[in-house]
Amino acid sequence: MEKKTLQPVNVLTYALSSTLKTIVADSGNIPNELMAKASELGLEVTGPQIWDYYGADGRPDTKFKLKICVPVREVKGDPGKFTFEVLPEITCISEIHKGPWSQLGNTYHRIFGEMSRKKLSPTGANREIYINCDFENEENNVTEVQIVVQ
Repeated sequence: MEKKTLQPVNVLTYALSSTLKTIVADSGNIPNELMAKASELGLEVTGPQIWDYYGADGRPDTKFKLKICVPVREVKGDPGKFTFEVLPEITCISEIHKGPWSQLGNTYHRIFGEMSRKKLSPTGANREIYINCDFENEENNVTEVQIVVQ
């Protein structure tokens, strides 16, 4: 785990409301559609997808806001049903999660435990950076979990 400050980043994004129970159905094909739109617009993708959560508390039925984002070098063209935004600078506690997303809860528990010991206050926002996604062999997934702190 490390504490770090991340600079603002341009993103092509789609915002929705979801719950942990319905996130797969709610997000549908949006991640692939975002990548297709970035390609169609000739945008240079500058990193892995970022899922920006606000208000997720770990309970399966709690509604939260989610932005599915593709970081891009520049903003140009008509994004259609998507939007361009700048994700703001954040200070966060970060840890790399390796393995199935069904076990992400364990990583979150470790981070929140460490934050409690260090008396760091969460803001209610967090991000997941999908460094490697392997839908056939989930043990190969690599996800950076970032909990935004005050």
